[in-house]
Amino acid sequence: MNQISDEKRAALISAIDQSENPFVIAQIEALLKREQLLSPIGVLSKDYPLLLQVQSTRDISLQTNLTIKDENALSKYQEIIVWPKFLISLTMLFISAAIINNFSYEEGHLQYSSFISSLAVIYGILWLFFLLEALLVARLAYTSKVRIAQSSFVRKILSLIFPPMAIGQRHLLEPEKIWLPFYGWSKCNEGLFNHLKKQFSIPMIVIALLIIPVLLIEWQFYEEVENFLNTDLSLVLGLVQGFIWLAFTFEFLLLIAITDDEFTYIKKNWIDLLIILLPFVSFVRSLRLIKVTKLSQLSRGYKLRALLMKAREGFIFASFFYRLMAVKPDYQLKKLMKKLNENQKEREIIEEDLAKLSDWLLKKEAKK
Repeated sequence: MNQISDEKRAALISAIDQSENPFVIAQIEALLKREQLLSPIGVLSKDYPLLLQVQSTRDISLQTNLTIKDENALSKYQEIIVWPKFLISLTMLFISAAIINNFSYEEGHLQYSSFISSLAVIYGILWLFFLLEALLVARLAYTSKVRIAQSSFVRKILSLIFPPMAIGQRHLLEPEKIWLPFYGWSKCNEGLFNHLKKQFSIPMIVIALLIIPVLLIEWQFYEEVENFLNTDLSLVLGLVQGFIWLAFTFEFLLLIAITDDEFTYIKKNWIDLLIILLPFVSFVRSLRLIKVTKLSQLSRGYKLRALLMKAREGFIFASFFYRLMAVKPDYQLKKLMKKLNENQKEREIIEEDLAKLSDWLLKKEAKK
């Protein structure tokens, strides 16, 4: 054991001598300054080798086009249905954007049309497809005598509530894998998440940028632009806002399907979540207005709806600047160093607690 330790120590010293990275040297120097404080952990590690298991558990590899191990009726069915189900989910997301956005503008009257009614009927028919598909999955799982993974089962239920959530489809039996267009079955890990986040970054900045002309037209040049285009400008602005909502929702649903820590993702992307949810609040409010008869109540309802939409515009504007700043090197450097220092502080506190526990265990062993 001592020989192995001596070899490791010699190899480490040699690596430090050859290192020309000042950042790495600074990290080693900071750790060596805490050597005396952490000495009880070193002593206890002889009896508890797990204390020396400091390898990173992160998986930043990008693993795509994977094969599925389990060959049964349920797995074969999911291989067939993933593409059609993705396209249907995406279609339902487009329909959701159209319907919700239709109820989000026009403060003078609700816009009802045969087109929107037809979209609602199509949405209902497609929802029946999801219901029947869920029943078929349950039947195949029963006949194949396999158990659907709990996390995949929960996502299946949630997709019945809001079918576009099926845009990111986890495998029913191997939930660590997700199906993505052109990527096939891919491993859900930090590598895949970071890769897609990077792919979305620039397009989402451009899409969020669209809110600026919308705000300028609404606040300052509405009549001029409407007269110039000779069309109903509210419809054009509604289409732009609907497209922005669609893009934000697609990105959010896809990335949250990849991560295993949904709460942390929501916490970090709460602005995007508000951009997605505020139109739903306005939509529900508009549906309630159908039964309202008093003019004063109708007026208050539209004022609230308009306020919610203005709030959404503000959040889109904030998201644009946040995403824009995120790609600036100086901002990223300061942000990452702040986060690194916070994590370092947390790590030191944990190490100190571990050292106190080690010291207590050593004293307890000495008394025996």
